Amino acid sequence: MAECGRMIPCGLCPDGATCKLDQTSHDMWVLDQRLVRIKRRILVLSNKGGVGKSTVSTNLAAALALRGERVGLADCDISGPSIPRMLGLLGARLKITETGVTPVEPLPNLKVASLGFLLDDPDSPVMWRDSYKQEFLQQLYGGVAWGDLDWLIVDMPPGTGGELISTRELLMRVDGVVIVTTPQEVALQDARRAINGCKDSNVPVLGLVENMSGLACPHCGGEIHPFSEGGAARTAEALGLPLLGQIPLDPAALLQADDGRPAVLAAPEGPAGRALLALADAVAAALATQPDTAAI
Repeated sequence: MAECGRMIPCGLCPDGATCKLDQTSHDMWVLDQRLVRIKRRILVLSNKGGVGKSTVSTNLAAALALRGERVGLADCDISGPSIPRMLGLLGARLKITETGVTPVEPLPNLKVASLGFLLDDPDSPVMWRDSYKQEFLQQLYGGVAWGDLDWLIVDMPPGTGGELISTRELLMRVDGVVIVTTPQEVALQDARRAINGCKDSNVPVLGLVENMSGLACPHCGGEIHPFSEGGAARTAEALGLPLLGQIPLDPAALLQADDGRPAVLAAPEGPAGRALLALADAVAAALATQPDTAAI
């Protein structure tokens, strides 16, 4: 615990024992110390629940870590923190030291922080007012000892509300947003809303990812499209954005996610594994086209 009793560490500061900063100034100073060591800050956003945002976030982070990149995965989904399950980390706990909250490291080069690590029962509901959410996000980005990162991947909750606004403000610079959707129009409409919200806030959108993009028929082997076909491609073209990837429905990958084994680790040669590994390349390539100092 820090000398001043705060959850955010005074151990980062040589004047921690005599610090006279008020709570807000102290918290923002520590946040600055964290962020300066993070090269790229990427949000994974869907604006609609159930389209596979956490699946994309988890596999994107794991794929980058496999390539030797130093990656942090911040689970910003306060009401539905599913990252611990998807990485096989149920029961893991965060630890507080003098220099901050120590994230969980399921893989070399991958650090993870989630509210799920603080829940005794993974089925417990989280029912917080916005003020509590703001305090948690301050801790998530500033209190966690992320260290030197090449990437911070933020798994956002559905919607374009308070968590997104707070995250933009706290991160100070967002380098890119990955929009996840499924092929049908009801999901694409929400994706367009998210894209327009990012544009209004001057946050660069790297492109769209179409999840549940068809599957191989188990009988004939032909491709079928239970959720329509080509919706994300048409939307991306209409908006002048890249289509970063199309992730097929892969029953094996669904079971692997429930078992805590991301597709890029459990079955990299499977349909979903190949598509998600290619997505990591596409995100890196799209980010390379953005200015070095993208503004929020």
